[in-house]
Amino acid sequence: MRIWLIRHGMTEANEHRLYCGSTDLPLSEQGRKQLKSVHYAVPHGVRFITSGMHRCDETMALLFGNVEREVIPGFREIDFGAFEMHSYEELKDDPAYQAWLAGDNEKNVPPGGESGEQMTARVLRAFDAVVSDGRDAVIVTHGGVIAATMASLFSHEGRSRYDWQPRPGRGYELEIDPVRRVEIYKDLEEDSTMSSDWRNKKPEECNYSFTQHTACEFFPCHKTDKPEDFNCLFCYCPLYTLGSKCGGNFVYLENGHKDCSNCLVPHRRSSYSYIISKYPELAELAKKNR
Repeated sequence: MRIWLIRHGMTEANEHRLYCGSTDLPLSEQGRKQLKSVHYAVPHGVRFITSGMHRCDETMALLFGNVEREVIPGFREIDFGAFEMHSYEELKDDPAYQAWLAGDNEKNVPPGGESGEQMTARVLRAFDAVVSDGRDAVIVTHGGVIAATMASLFSHEGRSRYDWQPRPGRGYELEIDPVRRVEIYKDLEEDSTMSSDWRNKKPEECNYSFTQHTACEFFPCHKTDKPEDFNCLFCYCPLYTLGSKCGGNFVYLENGHKDCSNCLVPHRRSSYSYIISKYPELAELAKKNR
């Protein structure tokens, strides 16, 4: 059987980097716009399932039309309790928040909410029930839900729950043998049906050249007045090793290291082509150091 795990589109909470789990938000205008270029081909007769949250139901309708869908509350996002709809900046001085961040964040429970372990157990019960049914299914759910599921199913890959979190509107296609419980997955970022005209676009117009990890504690890690355009694709700048030839706004420190805190070259939405154009120089450096 096959199961598609698809994250809902972007909401205003995503855009403003707010903790949002149990709050029932709709998609943002930008979220609806982004989903218009996403297309998934699924076979006839699949089950369509959502968590029942507004943002998931709306995403389902935009991606698959007016299909009959089931609501399984077990696929709802983690409940952040007292931290719901607040940002890191708003919470950073709250002792309860600092206590939640400290130690094992999977086990820690936010006031009035649930822990990562509690959410994962709930989600896996719902997922196992879908697998036991045996029918192909499309599940439009939440980033944390998908990440927890993938981290559990493919724990041998050694990736954390945060590493598995897909971008809004994206996710994974799973092939599952319900009897032997063998799972194979495909990242839907690689699915060519997502955007049929991508070959006719400039790289900066394509989704593969831009990503944001808004759940990252350091986002945005460089000062910017346009966080919505902050690109996390090149988290660690590949051009650092080019020294003074990188083209960025940096200064050399007395110890010889580069201070790049004022540089946005790798994090601008428009910089993808420039970064890629420098790869031949990086390849030459690699040859010298082999």
